[in-house]
Amino acid sequence: MIADRRTLDSLRAGACQARVVGDYARAARLERQAVERAEALGWIDERTRALLWEGYSLRQAGEDDLALAALLQAASERAATADPADVFSALIAIVHISLDHKSVAFCRVVLDQGRRLLADLRRPWSGPLDFLEGELALRRGDFTAAWSWHSRAWVGWRDEHPRLTAPTHLWALCRVAFRRRATDELARLTETLAELRPAQALERQLVQRARLLDWRARRALALGDAAPVEPALDLLAATEKGEGGGPDFGARREALRVLALAGHWEEMDAALSRWPLDLERFEDALLLGDLALGRARAARGGPAVDEDYGEPANGGSASSFVLTGEALREAESYYRVALSLAEIEDERLETEWHGATVRERLWRI
Repeated sequence: MIADRRTLDSLRAGACQARVVGDYARAARLERQAVERAEALGWIDERTRALLWEGYSLRQAGEDDLALAALLQAASERAATADPADVFSALIAIVHISLDHKSVAFCRVVLDQGRRLLADLRRPWSGPLDFLEGELALRRGDFTAAWSWHSRAWVGWRDEHPRLTAPTHLWALCRVAFRRRATDELARLTETLAELRPAQALERQLVQRARLLDWRARRALALGDAAPVEPALDLLAATEKGEGGGPDFGARREALRVLALAGHWEEMDAALSRWPLDLERFEDALLLGDLALGRARAARGGPAVDEDYGEPANGGSASSFVLTGEALREAESYYRVALSLAEIEDERLETEWHGATVRERLWRI
C-alpha cells in the first residue's frame, strides 16, 4: 500500500512539474498513468483528481476532444469517496472548452448544471461560474457584461480548491479593459498581474500578453512609449516551442500585432513562415486581413493603425493611403474569409458582433 501511494504521488508530482515548465503533453501522459494506477487500486478519489488534471493538461496541449473525454468522466463521478471539488472543477473545465466549440444554449445548460450542483453541495464556489459567464459575454462582444461578471468573479475569489488561479482572473480583466478602452484600468491590472510573479510558463505568458495590450492602448493615446518588440519576439519564440499551451490561445496573434504596429515586417514575416496562421479560424483570418491592410498603408506612407483596437487613423481617412495595391486586395480577400467564419460564430454564439467587426473593416477599404 505504501509503495502504491509513493508511485502515485511520484506520477502526480512529475505531472505538476511538467505543467510548471509548460510541457502539457508530458503532464497529460503522467496523469493518464496516475488514472490507470488509481483505477487498478480502486481509489476513486485519486482517479477523479487525476482525470481532472489530465483533462486540464490535454486542454493546454491543444487536445480539446481528448480533454473533454477525461473531464466528462471526472464530472460524472458520483461515488461518495470522490472529492466534490474535483467533480465541480471538471464541470467548470468542460464549460471552458465548450465556449470555443459549442452553442450558447449548450454552455448555459452546463452553467445551470453547475449552479444546481453548488446549491446541492451548499458550497461558496460560485466564482468560477461567474468567470465563465464573463468569458461567454466576451465571446459575444458584450464587453460591459463581461466586465461585470469578471469583476464579480475576482471579488469573490478564494485561494482554495476549487478555483481558477489569480493570474487567470486578472488576465481576463485585462482583456476586457482593453476592449472597453479603459486605459488606466488596464495599466493598473497589468501591474497587479505582474506583481504576482507567476511560476508557471502559461501564467508568465499572461503577464507578457497583458503588457503588450497595455502598450497598444497607450500607443493609441500617443503616449510615445517604445514598442515592446523584444518581448513580442520572446513571446513568439515561446509559443513556437509549445510553452504555455498551443498557439490558438491568442499569444501569437497579440505578438504579431505588436510587430506590425512597430513596423517590424521582416520579423513578422519570418514568424509567419515558421508557423502560418490558420485560415479556418476567425481570429486568424481577421488578423491576416489586418496585417495586409497595415502593410498596404505602410507602403503608401500612411500611419500605423491598430484595427483591432479600433483607433482612428491619424490625420484623416485611412482609405486615402490604401486605395490600390496588391496588399489591399489581399486584405479584402482575408476579410471575406473572416466574414464567412464570422457568420458561423455569430450563429453559434447568438450575436452579431463578429460579422459587424469584419464589415467595419471592409467598409474602411
